[in-house]
Amino acid sequence: MSSGSRILIAVATCVAVLVAGAWWRGVEWSDVTHWGTPRNVLETSTGDARIPVADGPAERLLPEVAVATSGSYDFLFPSQGAGGGPVRFDPCRPVEWTLNPTLMPDGAEPLVHDAIARVQEATGLRFDYLGTTTEPASFSRDVIQARYDGGYAPLVIGFQNETQNPSLAGSVTGLGGSSAVPGAYGADRYLRAGVLILDFEDLAAILEDPDGGAALAEAVIAHELGHVVGLAHVLDTHELMHESNLRLLDWGPGDLQGLAIAGAGGCEPG
Repeated sequence: MSSGSRILIAVATCVAVLVAGAWWRGVEWSDVTHWGTPRNVLETSTGDARIPVADGPAERLLPEVAVATSGSYDFLFPSQGAGGGPVRFDPCRPVEWTLNPTLMPDGAEPLVHDAIARVQEATGLRFDYLGTTTEPASFSRDVIQARYDGGYAPLVIGFQNETQNPSLAGSVTGLGGSSAVPGAYGADRYLRAGVLILDFEDLAAILEDPDGGAALAEAVIAHELGHVVGLAHVLDTHELMHESNLRLLDWGPGDLQGLAIAGAGGCEPG
C-alpha cells in the first residue's frame, strides 16, 4: 500500500470518528451539512431546546393562491427585515392542528373543520388534523414540547369562558395567534404552534340564534384563524378581520388579499 493510500485511509477514519462523536453529542446530519452555522435554540419551561430541522423537500404542498382582490389587511408580524415580507407559516410543511373538546358547544366541531378548510383554500397552506388532545389551549404553552416528540406543538383549538380566561371578557368571543420563531439555521422566522381559544358561552349563544347562527359562529372561528396565520385587525368594517364582527359571514377583499400573501411565504430549507 502506498503512503498516499495510507494517508487517505487515515483521514477517512478520522472523519468517521468525528462524525460518530458528533452524533453521540446530539449533533445531527443537518448540523454537519450546515457546518459553521450555529443551530438555533429556543427557551422553553424545561430549558433550551434545539429548533427542529425542517423535514422533507422545500416544495409547496399546495399551489400558491394568486392575489386577485384588493382591500384592507395587516399583519401581526409585518416584516422579516430587509424586505423579506411578513412572518408566515412554511408552505412546504403542513400546519398540523388538534382540538381540545372540553366544554365545546354542541354543533361547534364541524364549524371548526369548515373554517379550517376556508383558511386552507384562501392561503394555500395545508392543514392536517391530528385528532383531539388534552393539552389546554394557552398562549403560555411551549412552542417545542416533549409530548410531540420534541417537535413543534401543533395549532391547538380549545374552549374557555371569561372566568377561566379574563381576556375573553365583554364582547370578546375568541383569541387567536401563533409564535414567530427562527428556523433551525439563520435569521428567518416562521409562524409555529398556533393557539385558538373560543368562549364556549358566547359561541353557544351564537349557535342558538335562529337567524344564521351557525354561519356566524363559523365566521367568528375563521376570524380567529386569520390571526393564527398572521393577520391583524383592520379598521375597514367590510372586512372579516375588523375588530368587531358586524354579522359578516365571509371574507372581504382585503381579507382574501392578506390571506393569499400569508400563504405565499418561503419554504424553510432542510
